[in-house]
Amino acid sequence: MENEMFDLVSLAQNGDKEALAMVISFFLPNLRQARSKVKPDSKDDIEQSIVEILIKKVLTYDLKNVPDFTNFCAQFGELQKTQIVDTDFVNNVKG
Repeated sequence: MENEMFDLVSLAQNGDKEALAMVISFFLPNLRQARSKVKPDSKDDIEQSIVEILIKKVLTYDLKNVPDFTNFCAQFGELQKTQIVDTDFVNNVKG
């Protein structure tokens, strides 16, 4: 799947809408799970927002600088240290 996803992202970045749809469909189970955790009146909005973010990330992801696993873990660790969460926002979304 790793190479397949890389190829799909590459195709999507070159304008292949079917490849982009396949990437999005890969994440749909996670998207539906996230959607189930918000207020009923926010479900459609959150799904649309996540899909929009996913599309932007797929289309702008730098395939030439894909980190190896060690570098990915280091980058992820740094992200977690610097990430700020607005607890009021999270509490409002959860209901």
